[in-house]
Amino acid sequence: MCNVPEVFLVNIVHLSYTVVMDRLLIKYRFQGFPYIVADGKGEFYQLPHVVNKYTRSFRKLNVVLNNGITEGYRINRKFISLNQLRKVAYVTNEVVATKIDLSKVPF
Repeated sequence: MCNVPEVFLVNIVHLSYTVVMDRLLIKYRFQGFPYIVADGKGEFYQLPHVVNKYTRSFRKLNVVLNNGITEGYRINRKFISLNQLRKVAYVTNEVVATKIDLSKVPF
Protein backbone atom coordinates (compact mmCIF):
# COMPACT_ATOMS: atom_id res chain seq x y z
CA MET A 1 0.00 0.00 0.00
CA CYS A 2 1.37 3.41 -0.98
CA ASN A 3 0.70 6.65 0.74
CA VAL A 4 -0.41 8.59 -2.31
CA PRO A 5 -2.75 11.48 -1.66
CA GLU A 6 -6.12 11.07 -3.27
CA VAL A 7 -7.01 13.45 -6.05
CA PHE A 8 -10.58 14.56 -6.29
CA LEU A 9 -11.89 16.18 -9.44
CA VAL A 10 -14.27 18.98 -8.64
CA ASN A 11 -16.56 20.44 -11.24
CA ILE A 12 -16.84 24.15 -10.75
CA VAL A 13 -20.13 25.46 -11.99
CA HIS A 14 -20.18 29.08 -12.99
CA LEU A 15 -23.34 30.62 -11.64
CA SER A 16 -24.49 33.57 -13.64
CA TYR A 17 -26.74 36.02 -11.92
CA THR A 18 -28.20 39.39 -12.67
CA VAL A 19 -27.40 42.28 -10.40
CA VAL A 20 -30.48 44.41 -9.95
CA MET A 21 -29.77 48.03 -9.15
CA ASP A 22 -32.41 50.17 -7.51
CA ARG A 23 -30.53 53.46 -7.82
CA LEU A 24 -27.77 54.75 -10.07
CA LEU A 25 -25.38 57.60 -9.23
CA ILE A 26 -24.98 59.68 -12.39
CA LYS A 27 -21.71 61.56 -12.82
CA TYR A 28 -22.01 62.64 -16.47
CA ARG A 29 -24.79 63.66 -18.85
CA PHE A 30 -24.48 64.53 -22.54
CA GLN A 31 -25.86 67.47 -24.52
CA GLY A 32 -28.19 66.25 -27.25
CA PHE A 33 -28.59 62.83 -25.61
CA PRO A 34 -30.93 63.35 -22.64
CA TYR A 35 -31.38 59.64 -21.88
CA ILE A 36 -27.70 58.64 -22.02
CA VAL A 37 -25.79 58.88 -18.72
CA ALA A 38 -22.48 57.65 -17.34
CA ASP A 39 -21.41 56.70 -13.86
CA GLY A 40 -18.02 57.41 -12.30
CA LYS A 41 -16.65 54.02 -13.40
CA GLY A 42 -16.94 54.75 -17.13
CA GLU A 43 -20.06 52.64 -17.69
CA PHE A 44 -22.72 54.11 -19.98
CA TYR A 45 -26.44 53.55 -19.46
CA GLN A 46 -29.65 54.35 -21.31
CA LEU A 47 -32.46 55.58 -19.06
CA PRO A 48 -36.05 54.42 -19.65
CA HIS A 49 -38.00 56.54 -22.14
CA VAL A 50 -40.39 56.31 -25.08
CA VAL A 51 -39.16 56.74 -28.68
CA ASN A 52 -41.50 56.49 -31.68
CA LYS A 53 -44.14 54.64 -29.62
CA TYR A 54 -41.62 52.01 -28.43
CA THR A 55 -40.63 51.93 -24.79
CA ARG A 56 -36.90 51.78 -24.18
CA SER A 57 -36.02 50.15 -20.88
CA PHE A 58 -33.06 50.83 -18.61
CA ARG A 59 -29.98 49.12 -19.98
CA LYS A 60 -26.21 49.20 -19.96
CA LEU A 61 -24.67 50.17 -23.29
CA ASN A 62 -22.01 47.95 -24.84
CA VAL A 63 -18.91 49.28 -26.59
CA VAL A 64 -18.98 48.78 -30.37
CA LEU A 65 -16.08 49.06 -32.81
CA ASN A 66 -16.97 50.89 -36.01
CA ASN A 67 -14.84 49.65 -38.94
CA GLY A 68 -12.66 47.88 -36.39
CA ILE A 69 -11.06 51.17 -35.33
CA THR A 70 -13.40 53.68 -33.68
CA GLU A 71 -14.88 52.88 -30.27
CA GLY A 72 -18.38 54.07 -29.59
CA TYR A 73 -21.97 53.12 -28.81
CA ARG A 74 -25.11 52.38 -30.77
CA ILE A 75 -27.76 54.79 -29.56
CA ASN A 76 -31.15 54.37 -31.24
CA ARG A 77 -29.46 52.51 -34.14
CA LYS A 78 -26.95 55.31 -34.74
CA PHE A 79 -23.24 54.98 -34.05
CA ILE A 80 -21.91 57.67 -31.69
CA SER A 81 -18.15 57.66 -31.12
CA LEU A 82 -16.68 57.85 -27.65
CA ASN A 83 -14.74 61.00 -28.61
CA GLN A 84 -17.96 62.71 -29.69
CA LEU A 85 -19.59 61.83 -26.36
CA ARG A 86 -16.58 63.19 -24.45
CA LYS A 87 -16.90 66.54 -26.24
CA VAL A 88 -20.55 67.03 -25.24
CA ALA A 89 -20.27 65.65 -21.67
CA TYR A 90 -20.96 67.75 -18.60
CA VAL A 91 -20.59 66.85 -14.94
CA THR A 92 -23.63 66.31 -12.74
CA ASN A 93 -24.37 64.60 -9.44
CA GLU A 94 -27.76 62.91 -9.59
CA VAL A 95 -29.30 59.75 -8.26
CA VAL A 96 -32.01 58.14 -10.39
CA ALA A 97 -34.20 55.13 -9.79
CA THR A 98 -33.60 52.35 -12.29
CA LYS A 99 -36.74 50.37 -11.55
CA ILE A 100 -40.16 51.53 -12.68
CA ASP A 101 -43.31 50.45 -10.88
CA LEU A 102 -45.68 49.68 -13.77
CA SER A 103 -48.73 49.62 -11.50
CA LYS A 104 -48.49 53.40 -11.08
CA VAL A 105 -48.25 54.21 -14.79
CA PRO A 106 -51.47 56.03 -15.86
CA PHE A 107 -51.70 54.53 -19.36
